[in-house]
Amino acid sequence: MGLVTLEAIGPRGEELAMQAADVTDIPVGWDGELSCATFDSDMPDEELQAVLADALGGIESSWQEHLRVAE
Repeated sequence: MGLVTLEAIGPRGEELAMQAADVTDIPVGWDGELSCATFDSDMPDEELQAVLADALGGIESSWQEHLRVAE
């Protein structure tokens, strides 16, 4: 089971994370206090991260100005 957390680093972080969840049908939870979106899937973490990056790239080419993988 994979979990990927994306941290909002730009003003559209939450918006883009929610759009990626809609496009991929991957459940996501938003933590407003930490400004992070956590995606939960049955696929391995690396595959999940690749799927999300692909979806985000299709939504906004500069998505990395708004979101990054949390450490």
